[in-house]
Amino acid sequence: MFHNESAHFVNGILLNVRDKEEMKKFYGDIIGLNVVNESYSTMQYEIGNLNHFVTLNQIDMGREPLISEAGLFHLAIKLPSKTDLADLLVQLSEYKIPINGGEHDISTSLYLEDTEGNGLEFYVDNPIEDWSIENEKAILETKPLNVPKLLTHVSDDKWQGIPDKSIIGYINLKTVRLNRVKQYYKNYFGLEPSSEETNSAVYLASNGYHQHLVVNNWLSSIKRIENNRTYGLACVDFHFPETTHTLLTGPDGIQFRFNYYSVL
Repeated sequence: MFHNESAHFVNGILLNVRDKEEMKKFYGDIIGLNVVNESYSTMQYEIGNLNHFVTLNQIDMGREPLISEAGLFHLAIKLPSKTDLADLLVQLSEYKIPINGGEHDISTSLYLEDTEGNGLEFYVDNPIEDWSIENEKAILETKPLNVPKLLTHVSDDKWQGIPDKSIIGYINLKTVRLNRVKQYYKNYFGLEPSSEETNSAVYLASNGYHQHLVVNNWLSSIKRIENNRTYGLACVDFHFPETTHTLLTGPDGIQFRFNYYSVL
């Protein structure tokens, strides 16, 4: 429903990295993503089995992004169940990965960073009937994660790598010129405001989801500079029904590639 063939959503991300081999330890050994393509400088992982991907591209002598520069805030990976999230929490703890957590009416989340500081979220949606909705928009109130409660869902099998049916649920981007960027994503990406927005963050989605794309200016004040040679976010893949493969650069300098894959 929310990520089917009629929906508009993120289904891939390209990251420029400093050390592909070190990043392999994180995404491969700890998170347990499946390698689908590898070359001397690139590594592509599939998230689950529904054509969602994380691609790492090692570049030498790249530029460091400024803290105030538009780019990735975090990539949010949706897991099938709370058992999966609980098993991942145990896995991350065993590897001593720093974690933050949060509980929302819409979801339960873990927040962390990969080896090179790229933001990640792993989350599980709560049943739709538990979402708080006002004026047809989801309310995103956040409470601290109840760790003991989540750990009651731990399985005997422990974390066995990213499970099938895991997907990219949404992406949160650092941006500039928030109102202009909001109109850009509405006009060209087929997205509508979906959750309660603030003066510094806008939540957009299709098919009634709580968010497929979030843009914020909490830290950012300048456009993305030189996507192809800057470490961190290089490009976002976006599933757009009945489209051809198209490359777009938005008013905040962030690159997107439109695509259309079977997601059945």
